[in-house]
Amino acid sequence: MRDHVRHSIRRRATAALGAGLSVGLVLGTGATAPATAAEEVGASAAKAARADRLSNFGYRGDVYGVKLVTDSVEALNLKDAHAQQLCTRAVGKVVEADSIASVPDNPLINISASTSRTETYVDGATHGVRGTNTIGDISIGGTVGPLTTPKLVIKGLRTTANAFHTPQGYGHDESFTFASISLSLLENTVVESLPPELQELLAPLQQVTDTVFTGTQQAAQEVFQVLSDVTKPIQIPGLGSIALGYENGRANDHNAQSQASALRIEVTAGERRQLVELGTARVRMGGPAPVGVFRSGGTAMDYQALQGALKFGNVQHKALPCQGSQGRTQTYQVPNASQLLPVPVLLEGVTYQVNGDQFRGKKVAKGWSRTAIRSVSIPTAQLVISDVSSRAAMRQKAGKRVRSKISTGIGSITVGGQPVEVPAPGGVVELPNGAGEIQRQLVDTGFRGSQVIGLRIKLYSEAVVIDLARTAGRIYPY
Repeated sequence: MRDHVRHSIRRRATAALGAGLSVGLVLGTGATAPATAAEEVGASAAKAARADRLSNFGYRGDVYGVKLVTDSVEALNLKDAHAQQLCTRAVGKVVEADSIASVPDNPLINISASTSRTETYVDGATHGVRGTNTIGDISIGGTVGPLTTPKLVIKGLRTTANAFHTPQGYGHDESFTFASISLSLLENTVVESLPPELQELLAPLQQVTDTVFTGTQQAAQEVFQVLSDVTKPIQIPGLGSIALGYENGRANDHNAQSQASALRIEVTAGERRQLVELGTARVRMGGPAPVGVFRSGGTAMDYQALQGALKFGNVQHKALPCQGSQGRTQTYQVPNASQLLPVPVLLEGVTYQVNGDQFRGKKVAKGWSRTAIRSVSIPTAQLVISDVSSRAAMRQKAGKRVRSKISTGIGSITVGGQPVEVPAPGGVVELPNGAGEIQRQLVDTGFRGSQVIGLRIKLYSEAVVIDLARTAGRIYPY
């Protein structure tokens, strides 16, 4: 991948540069889970979608400006200006999102307006999906109280990912550029005292004063070249490090995908260690999709605390390709995952499986998704649950209601080493000493298919709701 990045950057350097599920502690014990906001489609939206031109391809896009990880804890992740294009066959469908400012949690990290956009398009014989993110100004470092660090300023960061199909087949293109970059050094810092890699990074920039280095677009591309050549992040003394993100794509006879993430900046100054990912765009398309598109897949855990004030999860969420998998079962495994705050939850042995196919002659689409977790433990509650799983199957004949079939499984539940009754589907059991409750198999079924949550855990005193093994199986015609 690094060779691909290096060649892409060199080629661009010589060319002209262009510019959830909301759950509170007070939820009842019914067996129906509300659909996620991303999956809800109102009557007016559905009518507008049907008015769009439909293609024989399935498109999907995911673009955001900033992702923040604090102390390696994903509970505080931030996806800013998140524009998500759910699987669709519609051409000319646009999703946009923007923000005024990002990452207010750390005074050393200031990021101005960010705009994200995904769009499906047709241009002559070319069909495609494009994702773009643009960030105005990025400022990392500065002075906060007695702390003074070098200050890195980047302007006009733009990331683009494009997946497309032409009469010659599928293809992809991805890029990132920025208009200018500058680094202001600490007082009395001289260039000779900087690490060799940082000196090389600064070399393309023109020295404006004794302590400030700056450069324009051409120099910025050379900076990207330096970042692509190193094998590890470049250290910025007193601030942290900077590294290139990634830029890659692939295409075969059935689909194409493109993704790019511009920069990864780690800030180690101050009391916390924070990783900032800037400018990410991911898109994919595939076909044929004669019946519709699958919106199907799973996530091992959704975790909400303080009446939804903190939200996290999506343990390497996996989805079925929009057009399906040509009837082949795709399996993804995550050895372990953990969430440490506010209540630790440890997962071991996560497995995702998806399968989908479409039959042009019969005008039928069918498939299934499955999410399984070998072990879940919540040490503070002395709670251990084994073999949690959920499965959602779907089948649709064109123009008809999606037929759904869901199932869940639980191996055992123990608290303090003592067994607790495993609830029947739709049932609820109380945890000892009134600590909380466990509910199994919450289902949301509609015209387009179903979603099932294998297990929901509520811990009363901590105001925490944890959903395990959430799986969706839906088919949309547009």
